[in-house]
Amino acid sequence: MRHALESVLKSVGVPDHLTLAYDAWAPIDDDGKVPEEDNARSRWLTQLAGIGAPRDYSRSYERWKESFSGSGDRVFELELASRLLVGHGNSSATGIGLTVHHTWGVPVIPGSALKGLAAHYVDAVYGPSDPERMPWEQDGDERARADYQGSFRHGSRIRRGPGTAYRALFGAPDAEEDDAMRARGLDAGASAGHVIFHDALYVPMSVKDDKPFAADVITVHQKRYYDSSGGSWPNDFDDPTPIAFLTVRPGVRLLLALSGPTECTALAEHILREALEQWGVGGKTSAGYGRLICPRRNADDDLREAAARASQVRPAPRPGDVVEAVLLEERTKKGGWKARHEPSGLEGPIQNSAAVPSDRRSGDRVSLIVKIAKGRESGFEWPSEKSPARSGDRRRKR
Repeated sequence: MRHALESVLKSVGVPDHLTLAYDAWAPIDDDGKVPEEDNARSRWLTQLAGIGAPRDYSRSYERWKESFSGSGDRVFELELASRLLVGHGNSSATGIGLTVHHTWGVPVIPGSALKGLAAHYVDAVYGPSDPERMPWEQDGDERARADYQGSFRHGSRIRRGPGTAYRALFGAPDAEEDDAMRARGLDAGASAGHVIFHDALYVPMSVKDDKPFAADVITVHQKRYYDSSGGSWPNDFDDPTPIAFLTVRPGVRLLLALSGPTECTALAEHILREALEQWGVGGKTSAGYGRLICPRRNADDDLREAAARASQVRPAPRPGDVVEAVLLEERTKKGGWKARHEPSGLEGPIQNSAAVPSDRRSGDRVSLIVKIAKGRESGFEWPSEKSPARSGDRRRKR
């Protein structure tokens, strides 16, 4: 059947749905793998990396995003600081799989993977340093840490259930020491977690041309050693074996969503953000893959903001300009008025203070002519009939 479809595959070309292209329609050889000869696999992966998100995906994404309207729902975007490889153990024509959205063929992180990561992280990082000790045996800060401890196992047996905080977020199973926990007023027994970890979905147009995938390569240097499961020693004579595969490119943004009671989802978001930044999710995290961080500012956004700020900045007033200034309470040594132009910081005496009407008070806003423009050593003039400001050859009022 496969051979009967080969002619159809060649005539149609690469489908515009990544799941079909990467799995079902891969141009495999007799061994079930895409051949490496003549760069066939590299050319194929390059074609796959050129597949963008479907045109209608953005509408589905917006409907999904708008569905989180509950009081405890938390929705937030994170950006890939490195490549993402989720589902690398899935069957694939390259030997390295990739999990994508089944319907839309866009990047996705299953909610189960996010929940598992957060649960492991909170136990390892926030749990007690000696997990074998019972909660009531812990001292000081370790007692508080016991609330974040996961289930304690001995082989395949679950000896003790998790702490209070862990139980609230992720749930708990029945355990052998439940009765001892209940006897001391601690939560015990099987229970469901209060937080729902939804799948993280690709944010449309978060990368150039809406193309979120990129080809990658891993090079195995000791193939015989790995093939023999350690039966032969590593040596310097094996040829490196590069294996090309597909990943999600850095810079892609994903929308994460949590549902549940407000106090629980707030804690879960904090833990999840920290775990994704420090540990990463998916495969090859030890090599730096799967790290997600708060979205970095786009350079174009920075330029637009800078241009907007620049458009709002007016040039400093020059001598002869008419400005709106504030009369100050402080006076000159001879009792004359002082004023300040607040936007520019120009401040100084009104040189013809005798012309200021007697009903004026400190704090009044008045129109003055700039005589000297030197910051706090500036000087102003009260407009009069003889003032040059009355002539038509004046600059705009500032």
